[in-house]
Amino acid sequence: MDKDAKGIDQGEFLTSARLVPVRREGKKVYARTLRLWEEDTGEVVHLETGDQLIIEPGELVVDSRAIDAQSVPGAGGYAPVANTVWTWYHITGVEPGFFLFFFSLARRIDAAHSLWVLAIQERENARGEGAILRRAGYFNSLASTEVAIIALHRGFAMAQSLIDEFCPDLEVPDSVKRIREAVKEMRDAFEHIDERSKAKVGMSGKFDPESLSIFDQPDFIETSVLTYKNHSINFELDVLAALLDCRQLIMTAIDSRAASLADNTAHTSPPQEGA
Repeated sequence: MDKDAKGIDQGEFLTSARLVPVRREGKKVYARTLRLWEEDTGEVVHLETGDQLIIEPGELVVDSRAIDAQSVPGAGGYAPVANTVWTWYHITGVEPGFFLFFFSLARRIDAAHSLWVLAIQERENARGEGAILRRAGYFNSLASTEVAIIALHRGFAMAQSLIDEFCPDLEVPDSVKRIREAVKEMRDAFEHIDERSKAKVGMSGKFDPESLSIFDQPDFIETSVLTYKNHSINFELDVLAALLDCRQLIMTAIDSRAASLADNTAHTSPPQEGA
């Protein structure tokens, strides 16, 4: 969704936009931002000594997707999204009660991806090592995986809250639904690894020998499969798919929330004279 840029602090560089010429009237050069859907012909705005650059009202347009395009995709095709969220709302106006939650969700999903990348890299490095270094690398990879699952679980929970509280027109991605229960169970085990080491589960400290399975990950280094009790997920494929879909959910929520606020404003505005 496009928004006219507003609320930009003086001296603070937030983003950039491609300007294209509109017309020239003597020393006045009119320009506007290139729309995201337009073909870029490469035409540039030329200013000569004494020229005045004029961007008329409504012609300086910031698009959330254009801002997002400046984020560089990394491993798995995932690009960090927190800066997109932060930049968008610092241009269009920070919405109290929503921005910090939404920004925190974006940061948590970004963090889960960063840890996913680290775990995969460490696992790949371990595969090429001899017995001792291979084992040490495996433990490093598994440690990063544990924290990634913990971050991912919180991201899933916040994505659900985003839909429930702010964007009821959106849905949880299928890739998240498929592994949500497994991620929750593994998160609980990794987060409370000290309790699992004693085969204890829950606030009551119930003895559960099966909970020790969180320490047994024979397939992880070769096939990327994590297991816990009767749950299993492919850390490399399943988690990446969920991260990419959560990222898309965040981008869709930007437009959904903006459209909802625009509708509410239109419905609550007093009628104009002569309407």
